[in-house]
Amino acid sequence: MAAHNSTAAAGLFSWAVLGLVVLEALQFTFLSNKLGPYASPVVLYLTAVALCFAAYQALRHRPWPVLQPVAVRSRWWWPAALALGVGLLLCVPLLAARISGTHPQDYSDIIPALTVYCQRLLAGEVVHRPLTEDLGYFLEPGYLPGTWLPFVVPEYFRFDYRWMSSFVLLLGLLGYLVVVVRLRRAALVTLGLSALPLLFTYAVLLRRADIFSLTVEPLVVGYYLLLVAGVLLPSRPLFVGALLLCLLSRYSVVFWVPLYLGLLYVNESRRGAWTVAGLAAAGVVAFYIVPVLSHDWGLFMRVQKVYTTTTLGEWNHLNDNGLPMHLYNGIGLTNFFYEFAPGDMLARLGLAKVVHLAASLAVVGGAALVYWRQRLPRTHHRLYAVIALKLYLTTFYAFLQVPYAYLAVVGFFTSFYLVVLVVGPGAGSPTSKAVVG
Repeated sequence: MAAHNSTAAAGLFSWAVLGLVVLEALQFTFLSNKLGPYASPVVLYLTAVALCFAAYQALRHRPWPVLQPVAVRSRWWWPAALALGVGLLLCVPLLAARISGTHPQDYSDIIPALTVYCQRLLAGEVVHRPLTEDLGYFLEPGYLPGTWLPFVVPEYFRFDYRWMSSFVLLLGLLGYLVVVVRLRRAALVTLGLSALPLLFTYAVLLRRADIFSLTVEPLVVGYYLLLVAGVLLPSRPLFVGALLLCLLSRYSVVFWVPLYLGLLYVNESRRGAWTVAGLAAAGVVAFYIVPVLSHDWGLFMRVQKVYTTTTLGEWNHLNDNGLPMHLYNGIGLTNFFYEFAPGDMLARLGLAKVVHLAASLAVVGGAALVYWRQRLPRTHHRLYAVIALKLYLTTFYAFLQVPYAYLAVVGFFTSFYLVVLVVGPGAGSPTSKAVVG
């Protein structure tokens, strides 16, 4: 009877995961900011927290999903291929229209700045130096190699950078589809799971097209989709490669990494955890420390000061209602600090930074504590790592000092992996020992 009740509860939580993912996606797109600038970000954040809790409850004591190898011509691929084909037919024409109808230099300095990096590299010049002479105003070279280096390809072959970032997103979606297919679920289930992120991409193109037309954030989304695929398949080369790309594009994942390495250390092998840590560290040294920081050790701190100045500028970038445009977009919680924190603008920003750091560390520390205090058998560590990553990214971007929608979109795409996990094999399915390939 207890086992039956446990299975029924897991089933209810699985349906809750699906419903919460849909609700979260709607709040980011069609229902964005509908509850107002204060309630909307709170409800959005609580939806994501509830999603992680429901996924945790659905996956408690569930064994590792048996991800079966699937031949290229296997019948298991056709639902995923159908979803991908329809998704591309919907998204590519819309993406082309957004790209052709928008000139990013008129609205944002992201792509113009990245162009300078790539042109300097191809000309054999020092890449990481101020962009003043190129953009017409002082700007420290704050972009990391993982953000600008892929765009050397479109710069050399003379095609739009936004197609390159969208291509990397497609690679990430293919990694997601590989995980879905290797679960070998029923055809309709595979079709539905495969369609979820593609439908969300279409919704983003409809309602938040600037993410594709003014930024290159699909590139980073692709990195994170590959990162989670590397966790779940599991594949050490894929994981290390994707982790390196994430670390070299943005600092946001850095606090989650020790949690994941700790889970590997405790549950798989100490040597494996140290190997992953060593390879990632070596990649950061090879692609950032040696070619960039070793020539200018003060660059990192100067870039942080520029970020503070830029953030203050955004806090003074007002909309038609006299409020900071990007603080009242329904995405993040920083508007509470802007409105209610004591002190002048700089003091309020300082408090927001402290809370952001504390919240990010608290999520990681809390996740480690909850995992360790679980009754045996614990939730499989790889499943747990994905849930923790989703909660961490949600918290990190919710408390970011300027909660740009294009930054927060990374966390929304990782949500779909939680749906994949909860519709996987149930508690009675055979276990499979995790082997890192």
